Amino acid sequence: MSLSTRITMTLVIVVAAFAVLDGWVVQRVFGERFDALEESSALTDMDRVRQALEQEVQQLANLTHSLAGAPSLRDGREGAMPRAEELIALDLDVYFVLGPTDQSQNRPVLRSRIELPAERDDAQLTNFPRASWSGQHPLLTGDLKPQQDNEALRSGIQLTGAGPMLLAVDPAWSPTGDARDQILITGRFLSWNRIARLRERTRIEFQVWQLDGQDQLPEHILQRLPQVTGSPTPHLEQGDENLLGMSTFDDLRQRPQLLIEARLPRTISAEGQAAVTFGRISVLTGAAVLVLALLILLRRIVLNPLAALTDHAESVGSTENISLRMNSQRTDELGRLSGELDSMLDKLVEARAALVDAARTAGKSEVATGILHNVGNMLSGIGISSDELSESIELLGTDDLSTVAAALEEHAQDLESYLCEDSHGKHLPPFVQALAEQQTTQRDRLRRELRSLRQGLEHVAELVRGQQQFTQRGSLTGEFDPSALMEEALRLVEQSLGQDPELEVLRFFDPNLTTVPGDRHRTLDILVNLIQNAFQAMEGQVEPRTLILRTRLEKTIACLEVEDSGPGIDSAHLTQVFAPGFTTRKDGHGYGLHTAANAALEMGGHLEARSADYAQGAAFQLQLTTQNTHARQSTTQHISVAIPETVAPSGAPYGIHQSNPSRR
Repeated sequence: MSLSTRITMTLVIVVAAFAVLDGWVVQRVFGERFDALEESSALTDMDRVRQALEQEVQQLANLTHSLAGAPSLRDGREGAMPRAEELIALDLDVYFVLGPTDQSQNRPVLRSRIELPAERDDAQLTNFPRASWSGQHPLLTGDLKPQQDNEALRSGIQLTGAGPMLLAVDPAWSPTGDARDQILITGRFLSWNRIARLRERTRIEFQVWQLDGQDQLPEHILQRLPQVTGSPTPHLEQGDENLLGMSTFDDLRQRPQLLIEARLPRTISAEGQAAVTFGRISVLTGAAVLVLALLILLRRIVLNPLAALTDHAESVGSTENISLRMNSQRTDELGRLSGELDSMLDKLVEARAALVDAARTAGKSEVATGILHNVGNMLSGIGISSDELSESIELLGTDDLSTVAAALEEHAQDLESYLCEDSHGKHLPPFVQALAEQQTTQRDRLRRELRSLRQGLEHVAELVRGQQQFTQRGSLTGEFDPSALMEEALRLVEQSLGQDPELEVLRFFDPNLTTVPGDRHRTLDILVNLIQNAFQAMEGQVEPRTLILRTRLEKTIACLEVEDSGPGIDSAHLTQVFAPGFTTRKDGHGYGLHTAANAALEMGGHLEARSADYAQGAAFQLQLTTQNTHARQSTTQHISVAIPETVAPSGAPYGIHQSNPSRR
């Protein structure tokens, strides 16, 4: 997963978590406040309904108190009765005037009128008889003395068969203040029309239910009735769209006989929820804009430069072209990181150059060590030859010659008689002859030792010349014979590592390839490295060890191949053999093939590795152009590994310069 994706996902998760947490906090804090505010508003609405009913009762009480002092009642005229239109104008449904108490403690009805509501025109008002009222009637019990204030004696709600009724009871009095034993009773039914007017006035949808059993209560009211009647405050329940409010209203006897049911729209919570939703949308929108802005800034300031730095590092790693540089002009952390990377690459270039030089020097040292070892062996032979010469010189018989010379000089006057007659002189000729034979033998021995000494010195001189040629540096562009150069490289390796009597060297040289333009010394370096690796790969091998040297011309490309019968190259390592520092030898440094491949590239050529065609070993092919001009390439260019077409070692499709294998 990319860094950009991770950052995007992290920001989205953080914003989502913030939105969820914000929604939870808002819902927890403001939601509860909205609910509390809505409940408070609902209680206020329920109180408004109660106040509206109380106002209706109070208005009726005031009207009754006013009518109780009317002239018709003060004068005591029998049969005086307001006309129907007057009652309608006064909005009175019930009008009763009761006379004084008779001997049976009943009050006769002096005047009466009842106008039932249209929805209950067949109802019977048993509590409102038309003839007389008992003194124990609930409306007539208690103190019925006239009051001095402007209020009726008794007012409130009375439940009837025609529905709940607003009722007022007030005695009449004379202008002088003397009470007359008459009672005025007025009432107004809470009909649908009156309740509709109250709804319109209070703007609250409500209805009333009688709790005396005359109304069939709905199931939801029956379930909640104990809670409603047992609580002094209104009962509220939350619904999806409305609040259900229930409260009781006391009758004249202060008993909860009327239930008020109101369905209150949840406008506050709806508005609050809308505000919360708008706030959430605003938060999410702001968060989305913030995330987008952060992503744009991060991409521009951090991610894009970081991606460029990553691509640069991947390019350096994949191509091994350590000459690439970022050269960033930034001064922030990424700029410093880019600068440090460029500085590391500079140090890596220096270190790699030092390693290449060290590897080249180590390779030269290995060859020089081998040559010096051989020189030491040759010098040991020369020392032995010099000892032999010294011994031969001691055996030359010069003392005997001096003795013969002295005897001859002593008997120079009588030499003939001395040689013929003297006992010592007679032995002198055989002695001289034996001495001559001895000198001849010593001469031949000295010649042999001198010849051996001369050969040893010549061999040492040849080793020294070869080492001098091998260690010469510089680009000496010219022409060389690739076959002869391969032979020279083989000779140098054998001088360094020693000849192997069990090694079979097969040569397949193309007679059409006699000269190649290029740097002879660099090519020799490459061939020595390849042949030396082949020798080392076959060390300790019991099977027949075979080294194949091959040259061939393919169009304008000269191919110089070195193939061995060693363990070969693992397929997993085939693409890494030219990488700097890669080696499978415990004592290897891993820069020999890398240096050889870079040298081939510098000469405009190419070095390839493949599995060998013979004995499952390894094969390396150096490709050089036969043109006089070639393009120089950077030593840090990526070295590719290719597998060319197979060529059988037993027979080649080109001419063979030396067809018979030889052992060296």
